[in-house]
Amino acid sequence: MPGETNIINAALRRIGGERITSRTDGSKNANVANDLYDEIRDDLLRSHPWNFATKRVKLAQSATDPVFEFDHAYPLPFDWMRTVSVHDNDAGHGTILFRMELNGTQRAIIASSDDVYLRYISKVTDANLMTPDFRKAFEFALSRDMSIPVASSNSLHDRMALLAQSSLNKARSNDALGASPELRPRGSWASSRGGWRSMRDTLSD
Repeated sequence: MPGETNIINAALRRIGGERITSRTDGSKNANVANDLYDEIRDDLLRSHPWNFATKRVKLAQSATDPVFEFDHAYPLPFDWMRTVSVHDNDAGHGTILFRMELNGTQRAIIASSDDVYLRYISKVTDANLMTPDFRKAFEFALSRDMSIPVASSNSLHDRMALLAQSSLNKARSNDALGASPELRPRGSWASSRGGWRSMRDTLSD
């Protein structure tokens, strides 16, 4: 089963670095990896609406309302990384006017809707929940950023940067194949078959 140490050692292997036994084993390579691991993982998670990291929740309304403009505040989940869509209904139709701001000391969605349903990218830390494509992109990104502190090689860094981008592009493309297109707002002329034709005929009458 893949874990943090497996991902780090795969990244080290690509740049000729010595293996580690854990992120906290005290070795130079472990210290470098420990400094970079969480930051790179979180950057990759925020870079795309990954299916494996997507969650859906109905948000609980805060007891503290925004000072002006909007009626309610809805604190974000503890593992929130990026918002994908926000709705006022459990069918996921349409969207609502909202802002993502601090409400007091809480990060929250502020809106005037009485109900708020959120689809978001969560902070996935378990490597077993990540897809193989994502883990590979993660490994190459770690190799890129460890190239200079571990291997002292600018040319290796540049080569790994190209491979990391290529791997990330492939992971995003394959991930996109795992979901159908977004639902259009109910009543949208574009959501009906031949919608453009109907609109064109109407304008020509």
